[in-house]
This record gives sequence, C-alpha cells and structure tokens, in this order.
Amino acid sequence: MEISIPYGDKQIPIDIPNEHLQGVLAPNPVGELRSEGEIITYALQHPIQSRPLEEIVTAGDRLLVIIPDKTRCSRLEFVLPILLERLHLVGVQSEDILFLFANGSHGAMTTAEKRTLLGETIFSTYHHEEHDCHRSETVYLGSTTRGTPVYVNQLVRSDRKILVVNSIVHHYFAGFGGGPKMIVPGVAGFQTILSNHRYTVSTPDGILHPNCRPGNLEGNPVYQDILQAVNLVDVHFSLQVVLDSEHRIVGAFAGDLIAAFQQGCTLVEKMNCVHIPEPADLVIVGCGGSPKDINLIQAHKAIHHAFQALQPDGVLIAFAECSDGVGSQTFLLWFDYPTLTEMKKAVMANYQLNGNTALALKEKLQRAHILLISNLERGISQRIGFVAMENFAQAWEKARKLLPENFSVYVIPDGSITLPMVKR
Repeated sequence: MEISIPYGDKQIPIDIPNEHLQGVLAPNPVGELRSEGEIITYALQHPIQSRPLEEIVTAGDRLLVIIPDKTRCSRLEFVLPILLERLHLVGVQSEDILFLFANGSHGAMTTAEKRTLLGETIFSTYHHEEHDCHRSETVYLGSTTRGTPVYVNQLVRSDRKILVVNSIVHHYFAGFGGGPKMIVPGVAGFQTILSNHRYTVSTPDGILHPNCRPGNLEGNPVYQDILQAVNLVDVHFSLQVVLDSEHRIVGAFAGDLIAAFQQGCTLVEKMNCVHIPEPADLVIVGCGGSPKDINLIQAHKAIHHAFQALQPDGVLIAFAECSDGVGSQTFLLWFDYPTLTEMKKAVMANYQLNGNTALALKEKLQRAHILLISNLERGISQRIGFVAMENFAQAWEKARKLLPENFSVYVIPDGSITLPMVKR
C-alpha cells in the first residue's frame, strides 16, 4: 500500500507490503463540516462564559493580541481578518492594535516568517512585536503555590485589553497546548518558564512525572502551575481553533480563555485519540510536515505519540525534516551523559530548558531502535543516539533486519496530532 508522509513542505511516498500493515492511523472524522468562516463566526457569536466581544471592546480601546509563533500552525492569516473586522466595526483603530508573538523560549523569527504567519496586509498595516523570554522587559506578578515566580512581558500589564488567539493540540507533558500556555510560557520570562517546566521531572528519580502526559490535565503539575500563573493576568477574550491534519479549521471556541480552552480540548481528544488493539513491531511516523517538523524539539512530540503504538524493543522510523536544526542551543549537551541514569541525575541537579525533552528522548532510545530520516547532520543524529537514515528504502531494510519475519506495522502520517491509545 502506498502512503504519503508529509516532510517539511513536501510529501514522501512510501510503499508498505499489505501482509505487514496493521493500519494507517489518522485523526477521527468530526462529522459534516461547516465552512471555516462559519465555524469562526459561530464561535464569536456564541462566546463561552463571556460577554460578546463587542461588549468587551469599545471604540478608543487599545488592544494587545497575543498570537502563536512559527512553531504553532493556527491559520492566523485566515482567523485574524475575521476578528479584525469585528473589532473595527465597534470603532477600534488599526493603530491601537498591537500583535505580540508568544515565542516562549523559542528563537526569533525572520521577517519573511512573520509576514507568512500574518499575511501581507496585516503584516504591513498593524504593529507587531516578538516576545523574547531573555530580553523583553517583564513585570513580576507574584508566585504560584509551587513557588514559580511569575514574570510576564510588560505589555501584558499595560493599559491595553488583552485578546488571545491560538490553536489547541495535545502536548506531550502539559496535556494540551494553546489556551493558558499562550501566557506561560508564551509571554513569560525565562525564570518563569524554567521553574514551570521543571515540574515534569519533579520526582526523586528524575523520570517524567506520571501525570505529565498528552491529554491529561488532572493532577498535571505543569498545567496546574500554568493555570495559577495565568490567573494573575487579566485576559479579556480569546479565540481558539482546532485544526485537522490538513490544517483545516474544524472547531473554534471563543470567550473566556480557560473555559474555551477546556471545550476545545474535548474536541481535540475526540478527534485525535485513535484506539488500537495492540502495539506494533514497527511504527513509521511523520510529524505532519512544516512547522511541526521544523526542528527536533518540535518533532519529538510526534515521536512521543508514536511510541504509544510501539512494542517494547520495536523499531520506529521517523520522518522529521528539522530545517531549523535541533531547536535548542543546550539540548545536545544533555546527550554527553552516556547513560540514562547519569542524565537523570544531571537533569535533577541542574535543570535547564528542554532537559525534560532530552530525558524523555533518551528513555525512548533505550526502549527501541529509532531510525531517523531528516536534514540533521549525521554527527548530530548519532550523538543523540538515532540511527541516521538517508531515505525510507534504507530505513525499511534496516528495520527488517532488526525485526522478526512476520513483523507488524502501523503508519502515522501526522504523529504530531494523532495520539494512539491501546484498548484496555
């Protein structure tokens, strides 16, 4: 069976013998779809636990619209014009609207990348800035009960009313991405992000906290800490979307930041959780293309999901272009520790951002063979522990030699949003 795997901006065809193929895993259909414009409009007309936008924003208001960076596909070029039209109808002027990219701990974007995200008209007409967790001026709002000091971009505490626009997806340790994560880590200071993310490895032996997993908010220390931090910020309105694997808008939720987010999470769970009878010997996973495989940090989310469908000691073939490389200056340093035990001790003793991701990846590399098809330098792939592959044909032959004769295969073209779950 021929299957197409997204890779950056391309599609790579692969052919899997039917006798091995157990299934192609993809998000569940969500029923008959309205047009994307109708979905957005309906959400704005039916806000969740909130007054309508037109009653919150009035002529003369200055607005701060917090939006995702290039690592999060949210269809801003489509969503924002609909939102802006409503804002202008109540008398808000273009010069009074400032867009703030919620970069979190991610690096700066190029002018071309910002123009692509916003669309030419919005890019050229409206003011926009990027949050830099190291350099942006921040203000201190207080601390969470877990002790996280909450610093946010000073624009959040200006006289502007705050709107948040984002997409909602599963997140491998925060439960779900989007919603409150647009504030922390989105526009938070480095110290805040570092403190919050450390709760993923807060157990004494350094393994990931058992409640830090995709789709789980209950008892999740990272999410609960984010929630407390965000309660210190006055977000006036939000517009949050859910996308399918083709980046089509299939759901939208407007109104209160947390209430709208929670309803969106329900749709994400219904659509993207795929039940399977048992794990397979071989899983072939793509990240869904750009920007989901823009770097290794982002691609790890698809690898993490794919592992839910993989037998212990199995083989994973991962497609991840990684056009921006690893995605972190400090990430590779963790892999200088030769064993998982040594890495765990180091992460617990001196936690740095992405230490939890390095630890999670190191554990996977010890549980299975990961064959990586990417644009990463071979030396980098090998330093981490991947088996670097030039193409799928080479990876398939390698996998065959590592597996029993009658091995089973799952293919997951978009592992970033597809979350396999074994039926219990």
